[in-house]
Amino acid sequence: MSITDDAQQRVQVQELSGALMKLNSADATAASLLTKLFHVVAEEAARTPRFAKALATAFAVAPSEDGPVAKVAETKAPARRRAAPAKKPAREPGVFDPFVVLRDEGEEHLTTKLNELTVDQLRDIIAEQEIDTRRETGRKRKAEVLVEWTVDRVKALANKGSVFR
Repeated sequence: MSITDDAQQRVQVQELSGALMKLNSADATAASLLTKLFHVVAEEAARTPRFAKALATAFAVAPSEDGPVAKVAETKAPARRRAAPAKKPAREPGVFDPFVVLRDEGEEHLTTKLNELTVDQLRDIIAEQEIDTRRETGRKRKAEVLVEWTVDRVKALANKGSVFR
């Protein structure tokens, strides 16, 4: 460091000292915190060259008429995240209500109507009627198994509480 750079550094330190003293008269706590912060940062920069380099790149030093002046390096703003697309309903509405079919037309007719549906349509009915509270149907892949399971659950839920009638 040359003599002029050393002199300029001393001037900057004295200016910082004056600013901290001015702040101390207004808010002693803030002045104390800033003094400790500058002390810790300066010691760490002197001890760790990597940290000193990071500080130098964070504040680009640009020469001016009065000497070197630290300016905050311009950084790109982080890219804005796109909003998540609106979720569509997980399932379509069921083709029919299995409880109504069971009540009006019986178990055989319900089984016949359910056998005519695809696996997705069966799962739509199960989801809409909230029959699968234990998430058992996610593991079932065959339509026949889903039909049998659905008929059993619909019968059980339709008769639930009939012991008191």
